[in-house]
Amino acid sequence: MRRRDSSSTQQSTIDRRRFLAATGVSVAGISGLAGCLGETGDSAPIADVDPLSQAVSSTAVSWDDLGDLEGEINIYNGRTPDQIDPVFDALETEYDGLTINTDDDDTDVHVNQILEEQTHPADLMYSQDPGALNELYNNDVLQPLPDDVVDAVPSSYQHNDGYWTGVTGRTRSIQYNSDRLDETPFDSWDELPTDISEYAHDDRFEDIISTRPNSGTFRGFIQAMVELEGEPETREWVEAIADDQNAQTFESGGNQAEAVNRGGNDDPIVALGNSYYAARILNEDPDAPIRTTYTENDAGCLFSVAGVGVLNDVNDAELVAEFVRHLLAEEGQEFMMDANGEYPVVEGVDYVGPLPDLEEINPPEFDLSDFDMELQEAGDLIDEHGLGV
Repeated sequence: MRRRDSSSTQQSTIDRRRFLAATGVSVAGISGLAGCLGETGDSAPIADVDPLSQAVSSTAVSWDDLGDLEGEINIYNGRTPDQIDPVFDALETEYDGLTINTDDDDTDVHVNQILEEQTHPADLMYSQDPGALNELYNNDVLQPLPDDVVDAVPSSYQHNDGYWTGVTGRTRSIQYNSDRLDETPFDSWDELPTDISEYAHDDRFEDIISTRPNSGTFRGFIQAMVELEGEPETREWVEAIADDQNAQTFESGGNQAEAVNRGGNDDPIVALGNSYYAARILNEDPDAPIRTTYTENDAGCLFSVAGVGVLNDVNDAELVAEFVRHLLAEEGQEFMMDANGEYPVVEGVDYVGPLPDLEEINPPEFDLSDFDMELQEAGDLIDEHGLGV
């Protein structure tokens, strides 16, 4: 049975206590100094735990091939519940003895909890983006994953030394309402540029474009642009998208995609955002007018992942290791793909959905281990030019 805490609500203190009570950790214990960052719990290191049954692999295995899940697992979840509930619900249905406790909040809140509390109830961090997982690694609070987990996922989708792994992937994309061409200066949607810089500097996008600047993935997009194009060019891009194009901004990527799809007079026609938001709409209604296109080999089509890292003081390494294997097994990948419109990270699982296959997109080569939590340079650029909501 799921126990959930949503700590980002106004009742965060009460909700936090409920989560701690559910996981058997006292508030007094959290504020004390009983633990120390970098120490492991009573359980064996997760990398030393053998699979309960078959190992997970890049050729894709089924849940039937893996060991049973029994016990409680405590997760700091930085994704929205609708993004991870399908697979968590399916796992609890599959295994009567499994309870998944989730503490849902912004990723940066969870990172601060882990680094400041010293002892905490979480076994695993499920992050929306690699930056948070890299921050935990840099502070020595993650432990390396089992070899079969590391080998199952391409190296470009995980930490360089195997301390976290991507679970699903998504690309940055250009979303547009295919029914509103007549309201734009374009003669054809084929004229949409394949260079992300043009979306800030081509005046045909003035007053019709939007973005979501308050997300970690947008800051990651800006950081990638800094790395790929340089700080001066990125600064000019941010300034132009905010001031010259008068970009409409949204607090939610889902709301942004829905606005593009809705097509009202006050809604944007074009949006910069993660591809899976459009995929969700198209999964429900294949005839919806929202469409995606992609830039080429620049930050505008950056491929990134949502992923997991196992914390040092894990309660049951055997259970947690097997849980991660289930996320990377065929059913886990398919549940996330169907619910979110994301891409699988296991090569043996085929993408099925309304978006192009990854082979048809040309994202830039970018080391996801280079992302950091603060993304300070990217955040400063965004704030400096008032690109907010």
